[in-house]
Amino acid sequence: MRGRFAEEAVGQAEAMITVLERRHPGALVALRESPLNELGKWPDVVVELVSERDGGSWCSVAGSYRDDTEPPTLVVGASRSYRRRGFTGLHELGHHLQQTDPGLGQRLFAYQDSEAFEDAACDAFAARVLLPDDRARGVIDGRGPTAPGVVDLFRSSQASREACCVRAAEYLTGAGVVTLLDATGTVIFAAPRGMVPPARGSDQSATPLITAALRASATVERDNTFVTFRNGATSDTLYGQAAWCDQDYLVAVLVSDNAAWRPFALPRPDTARSRFGSWWTCETETCSEIFQITEPACTRCGIPRCPSGHCGCTSARAQKDRLCDTCFLKWPPSRFDGSSPTCRTCVEESS
Repeated sequence: MRGRFAEEAVGQAEAMITVLERRHPGALVALRESPLNELGKWPDVVVELVSERDGGSWCSVAGSYRDDTEPPTLVVGASRSYRRRGFTGLHELGHHLQQTDPGLGQRLFAYQDSEAFEDAACDAFAARVLLPDDRARGVIDGRGPTAPGVVDLFRSSQASREACCVRAAEYLTGAGVVTLLDATGTVIFAAPRGMVPPARGSDQSATPLITAALRASATVERDNTFVTFRNGATSDTLYGQAAWCDQDYLVAVLVSDNAAWRPFALPRPDTARSRFGSWWTCETETCSEIFQITEPACTRCGIPRCPSGHCGCTSARAQKDRLCDTCFLKWPPSRFDGSSPTCRTCVEESS
């Protein structure tokens, strides 16, 4: 879940569940038990399994939402884990609900970075469908999540590891992140709250916590650890705890203070590792402005936003834009029907 919208995303997720229950009464139980089987019965969406290597532009999970098909398509990466496929399917269902319900859609317009908020709400929605409050509270207490607790949450439910990370992050009492990594120390998924998370695919094996975890089979703790960002920078010093969720996956909980596994964990003063106050150059083609970093970076790509709102996502989207052969303006792929060279607006005006 995107850390900047921790509280707001939960509210949106609850509203999404209300819309879901109105459209498909009684479907929540079936979605919790077998998300893709249940979604496959619905006439208003299509579920398409694709290779994760052929998925194109994914959301924060291995999937995407296509509204250019009839009915819309929930694209799900064919992970070997059926639980992960279920979480992804529910995440994409979240996009469908927000983009087809006027009330939910109106909430998105309240945020400048509506895409990041929408994606965060999808994570929160999927996690809450799979792990309702009574199930999560039965494992995670008021002090906050621990790494073994996240593992227990996974083993005592049918939820994916990603869903367990998202729900656990909701119980963080300060800034922190609950991260899922593979056996090499590479980030698979990160659910932050109040801090910039490590990017998916980033290598954390050289950080103090993950280095120790990769060498051990038991739960490990480090009071002076950090996360590494893709540009080589590192976070402020954090408290960290990591536990194995079977031999292939590692769960790590990293916090700035209030570590649930310690009787006393004071906030750390800022360190030189922080990027706040440093200078950055916007790397988009149309900007190249030099600016000082004064707020958290984009939680999707990990790159700071310039005063115009550009980040790495801006460049990624621009590369996918297509030029209309009639108005000669660039539009995102969703503004075209299939491989048509003419945008929908021009097609409608000429008919």
